[in-house]
Amino acid sequence: MLSSGTRIGPTRIVSWLGEGSCGQSYHCTQSEGEQKGSDVYVKLIPRDLSEKKGFGDYFLQECQALEQLNGPGIWPLKKFGVMKWKHWIKFSWVDGKVIEKEVPSEESPGEMVKQEFTIRSLADLMEHQPEEIDPDKLLQLMTCLHQGLHRAHLSGVVHGNLKPRNILLEFNNSGSLKAWATEFGLWKMSSFRNIGEEETIDSGTPINLEAQHSHEEGAKFRPTTNSSGDTPEEKSDIYGLGKIVHWVIEKNNSKGPEWTEWNTWANQASALSFPSVGHSMEAMPGIDDLSQYGIKIEREGEEGQSDAEEIRIKREQEWALAKQLETLRFRRNMTSLIGGISFLLSLFSTIYLYLYPSPWTEYSLEGLLDSYQLGAGMMSGQAWGIVPRAYDDEGKGGQNVVGEWTREDGFFKLSFKKFKRNLNEEGDKKLWQFIGQGKTTDDDYYIWHDYLSYEKDLETLLLIRRVDEHHIYEPGKEGEGFPRLYPRERINSSAGKIRRAELPFKREGSSKVKWTLFFGVGFLLASSIYHRELGRLESEHNRND
Repeated sequence: MLSSGTRIGPTRIVSWLGEGSCGQSYHCTQSEGEQKGSDVYVKLIPRDLSEKKGFGDYFLQECQALEQLNGPGIWPLKKFGVMKWKHWIKFSWVDGKVIEKEVPSEESPGEMVKQEFTIRSLADLMEHQPEEIDPDKLLQLMTCLHQGLHRAHLSGVVHGNLKPRNILLEFNNSGSLKAWATEFGLWKMSSFRNIGEEETIDSGTPINLEAQHSHEEGAKFRPTTNSSGDTPEEKSDIYGLGKIVHWVIEKNNSKGPEWTEWNTWANQASALSFPSVGHSMEAMPGIDDLSQYGIKIEREGEEGQSDAEEIRIKREQEWALAKQLETLRFRRNMTSLIGGISFLLSLFSTIYLYLYPSPWTEYSLEGLLDSYQLGAGMMSGQAWGIVPRAYDDEGKGGQNVVGEWTREDGFFKLSFKKFKRNLNEEGDKKLWQFIGQGKTTDDDYYIWHDYLSYEKDLETLLLIRRVDEHHIYEPGKEGEGFPRLYPRERINSSAGKIRRAELPFKREGSSKVKWTLFFGVGFLLASSIYHRELGRLESEHNRND
């Protein structure tokens, strides 16, 4: 028994439910994916079986076949997998119907108290509300089970372990009954023997007392000619249905004439008189036309009688179609995801580039080495520029410098600093030694701030002003000279000789191609093509069904 919280595949255990002849049962919750947090039912194959040589491949092969089973009367396998020694199978959880029932009090003998019970299976119903089953409800129950077994047998799958505990129920608001057989194929799986393994008398018989009890309960609904290690046959399922009807009538303590026909049918089913599920259903009381349930009986001598090879070919075609549908769904979902992400990136980049310069893109001044680059950000980011000659001790300038940008009064404020040459007694020390001792202050740096505006239509940065500890510089030019920066006081006192001008830093390598938009539209188009093809195949598959 595994403790609460233990992980089994993509689920975590909530509580232990019990141990049966085919493995341990757990109430779990989905721990990942779209259904995260939802309740699920998980079956864990016994460890002594899962560790048999060759069982791993056999388990995957059988589960792939069982995964294709679906339809009325079948509680489908949702997922399966292997985690270390844990071979697990996942089913949807059944909430069931909660009822209140008076039971004898354990604390006060002779008194009755109300207690809640949950009805999920036929066994629960017959234990707590056997009066709910009348001949009409029994017909609804057996009709659902026959439909499920018919579809399973056509696919070559036999249940082999039909019993009241493996029949799930649901009562509709109208009072009608739906039923599903669960754990298809697990009895056959539990009888696995490796090639060359010697068969023993107790082969397949559980050792655990709870599992032993479950095994003995199931044996009441299996032909006595079947040993525990035998591969179940289709007729054993019909036998099980007959025994279940006998059991329901006995639990219901029904002796009236309305049950006579059902007793007769159950005797025939228990005697293995019906060659197929179709023949069994045709003989049930209240069944007139099998065609309304999609079941056709092949009469002896009819032309076009299906043989085993035809069934095998049909099954392979169904599996191939299911695989094709799965592949198309995956491709549709992936192309839709990539297309959606690309489209959103294109939309985001369009909005960003409307408000901000292109990140990590050089904006340079024509004819000179001066240039700027801004890193991505919403209100701040890294910035790169060129050291002006005024802030170079050697008077050359032109070195790259790293700073940061922020938004201030509608402008991009680029802040830079450059270490000054040390002229005191420690001047012979290397720069990294001086800075590394944490002795620097703002006085040890040239610090300046460049304010730029962004002209979206021209893809240009305009240098508005430069501010350092001494002056405010603004762009201007004398006569027909090239624009450059002048102290604001000099421009104001020049009596018009220095006119204000623009210093445009234009983007280099401008590209109008929106590759993210191109990829987004392309992948979304591919997704729509996959979706259309998927719809066509699903429609064709539904028509064939």
